[in-house]
Amino acid sequence: MTTFAWHVHHDRLVEPLTEPIENRIAFIKANKPRHEQATRLRLLRVVKGELPAVYVAAWDKAEAAWAKAEAARDKADAAWDKAVAARDKADAAWDKAYAENLPAIEALHRAECEPDCPWNGRTIFP
Repeated sequence: MTTFAWHVHHDRLVEPLTEPIENRIAFIKANKPRHEQATRLRLLRVVKGELPAVYVAAWDKAEAAWAKAEAARDKADAAWDKAVAARDKADAAWDKAYAENLPAIEALHRAECEPDCPWNGRTIFP
């Protein structure tokens, strides 16, 4: 069951608590301007009565949609991580193939690009 509170943020009358109210109190004390703290702390409180069911149901639906979106993001992040790992593995294999075949590559380069090529093994701008 979701706990709602009044004045969690200055620009919203009521909203669900996404963490214990004590965390919000500590945040206000540590981060909000001193001249705002007393008012914020005085007004911040858990809703005791029953909010309209349609409002609570809309929150529940929004929360479920957020959870679904986060799960999709996590799945996408995992796919991205897997793709990056595959790319890194392919790059390492390519670097290894270059190093192992450098004499043949350099011979072909000499045949096709010299004598006017300034390549020095690292750059064309010696």
